[in-house]
Amino acid sequence: MSTDRIRLTGLRARGHHGVFAHEKENGQDFLVDVVLHTDTRAAAASDDLRDTLDYGTLADAVVEIVQGPSLDLIETLAERIADHCLTLCAHVEVTVHKPQAPIAHAFDDVEVHIERFRAAAAPVRTAAPGDLAAPGEAQAVIALGANLGHPVTALREAVSALDRHPRITVTGTSRIYRTAPVGRTDQPDFLNAAVTVATSIAPVELLSVCQGIEVAAGRTRELHWGPRTLDLDLVRYVPAGADLDDPAAEVRLTGEVLTLPHPLAHERAFVLGPWADVRPEARVACGDEILPIGEAVDRAADSDGIRPTELSLT
Repeated sequence: MSTDRIRLTGLRARGHHGVFAHEKENGQDFLVDVVLHTDTRAAAASDDLRDTLDYGTLADAVVEIVQGPSLDLIETLAERIADHCLTLCAHVEVTVHKPQAPIAHAFDDVEVHIERFRAAAAPVRTAAPGDLAAPGEAQAVIALGANLGHPVTALREAVSALDRHPRITVTGTSRIYRTAPVGRTDQPDFLNAAVTVATSIAPVELLSVCQGIEVAAGRTRELHWGPRTLDLDLVRYVPAGADLDDPAAEVRLTGEVLTLPHPLAHERAFVLGPWADVRPEARVACGDEILPIGEAVDRAADSDGIRPTELSLT
């Protein structure tokens, strides 16, 4: 385990967290300390931002979480910050200070300190050797959706967060589509979109980044197919130098954390429609058939429920 640390202390942001009504209405300042346990030797040798953790981007993400949806407990706030940090490194310490806590006595501070470790992911390889990303810029398709809060803002901020990551570059964006909910129909329509990215990180780590962005937007996972503030799905990932439109080039993984290609993407017009927008020449495996993505959209059971809007992701 590395003994190197990147420490960000005293980050101040205003939030509306607490159990009392006046805390939720008026808000107060919170201070956050974050310690990222990481190995800095590669960055020291290269002097390249891409080889380290960008503390400016980290600060932006932590402030977004603090300024996000109201929570009752700072324990929960600390956990959400730690969840995001674990997309960047495997070991993190987070301290949340609440110096204006509603206590009827003189005091200096209230703080919650937590230490968390990333669970080891052990996906099972199912394809032939060589299907994992080679060194260099792999490519991926990521599907986005939201139907709570401010969905357009959530989608645009998610794309911006992806592009700010030092090892991810957004290379293409779709229009935003309005789609009828699938599975649980007693909820608002979704706004859906898709992006393509170039990245030098592996699939499981890319999924972790996506989940960290969801957490920063206040995403929870209480209901399968239920409403959510933000959803990011890794749909397709191909190694460096491979054709992103070719299903034969896809990385294939089966594991508790991630399955690739996405097992249901070929059935969902709300994924395929935006994907076709950004990669109109893509082909999709549908059972034993390889179909042009436009034909796959038409075959999807929910194809009548998606409508392009004039809204963009940028």
